[in-house]
Amino acid sequence: MANFFSASQEEQQEILLSIWQRFKYLIIGFFVLLVVFLVARDYVKESRNESDLKTSILFQEYLESDEDTPSSGQELLDAYPETLYSDFVRLNQAKKEFLKGEKDRAIDLLQIVIDRHSDSSEEFNPLVTAAKVRLCRIYISKKEYQSVLDTLSNSEVLTASLLELKGDAENALGQYEFARISYMRALQNSPSQTSRALINMKISDVEGEKVE
Repeated sequence: MANFFSASQEEQQEILLSIWQRFKYLIIGFFVLLVVFLVARDYVKESRNESDLKTSILFQEYLESDEDTPSSGQELLDAYPETLYSDFVRLNQAKKEFLKGEKDRAIDLLQIVIDRHSDSSEEFNPLVTAAKVRLCRIYISKKEYQSVLDTLSNSEVLTASLLELKGDAENALGQYEFARISYMRALQNSPSQTSRALINMKISDVEGEKVE
């Protein structure tokens, strides 16, 4: 490089020409790849923005639609099933299905939300937690207590609500000592005074029998 700057203008031109003759295809290829990359990046960005806009519009229409005709919600699920908006639709639809007595349909919707995020590296996912809370409540309403424990078996982080539901299932299955432990952990994590009072009542009602 020092020789290049110390050379005369004519010599510099000869050096540049020799570099160009030797590496011109690499240089051309580099700039072609750079242009392709920039165009592709802008296209992906524009497509993503357009997709986000469409999903947000559909979700807004779903929230504002008649409860009996949630066509925009179904359109959102069909066109963009892997988005967070679709997960919100599933959570909301699961609630509606449960209130209509369609518990199995509600379970299917909630399970989709949970399964979609099963590979997430996050220790705590509020969306999955909400789905698990609702799913466990449905199982308890159906007296399928073991299904509650199965749902929570792979959960690394349990909120106070999930711990309380776990205790309810364990208590119903006669696992009284486990139920007491779950209730105590729920009590420690609960921020609500009302919830703490209810959990204390449940602890008092747990039978003294221990799990064999």
